[in-house]
Amino acid sequence: MKRIGITLLILCSLCACKQQHEGLNIAVASNFESTLKQIIKHYRLTNPDQQINIIAGSSGVLSNQILNNAPYDLFLSADSSKTDEIYRQQKLTHKPKIYAIGQLALWIPTQDLTQDQGHECLKHLQSIETLAVANPKTAPYGAMAAKIIEKYNIKVDKILELSNATQAYLYTQDNLAQAGFVAKSMLPASSRGCIQIFTDASLSQSMLLLNDDASQLFQFILSKKMQTLIKNSGYNTLN
Repeated sequence: MKRIGITLLILCSLCACKQQHEGLNIAVASNFESTLKQIIKHYRLTNPDQQINIIAGSSGVLSNQILNNAPYDLFLSADSSKTDEIYRQQKLTHKPKIYAIGQLALWIPTQDLTQDQGHECLKHLQSIETLAVANPKTAPYGAMAAKIIEKYNIKVDKILELSNATQAYLYTQDNLAQAGFVAKSMLPASSRGCIQIFTDASLSQSMLLLNDDASQLFQFILSKKMQTLIKNSGYNTLN
């Protein structure tokens, strides 16, 4: 009952926001929130009066809200399955588009090693007690981490399942977990520790236009200039 109550409160707040403001409500996977804010700064150079409300969370939670008629205008998921499902169920006009390709990374801040794409970081998990991951049931990066954990038969004393990829990163950064599976894009070049990037664990991050009012922003994100910005933010792109 408590979870249902919280969900209803969020939906009611969004409805009130939509009624009070002539703005756009953008639902975005937490791993892409900081990059989206950069994009919107550029977008506002030519659209200074456009109000944009960003709602970040796990893709699964946001997807469920949309399927329950939350008043979002644009949805940027961390995978493609969520947008495909909404597109089919709601019989929308515009097909989903891939805006970024993310990669999963294992980060162990306490291990003083350079970035590695082999299996060095995985070996160090033998001495790790707590491992942070996003909830595999609602977060695509968490689901990908679960596959890696199963594939390599990773054993640690405690796995902390957190609400989204950002929480997994923050817990690892703040030493609440000794290691974490995070989005590669969250790790700046200056990050210390052992970082293993799983090149075979990529996520095609797709966005879906839910309201034509957001069509200009939708196209802006796909523009060559913004795709370059996305690439410089730690993602791969299709072009």
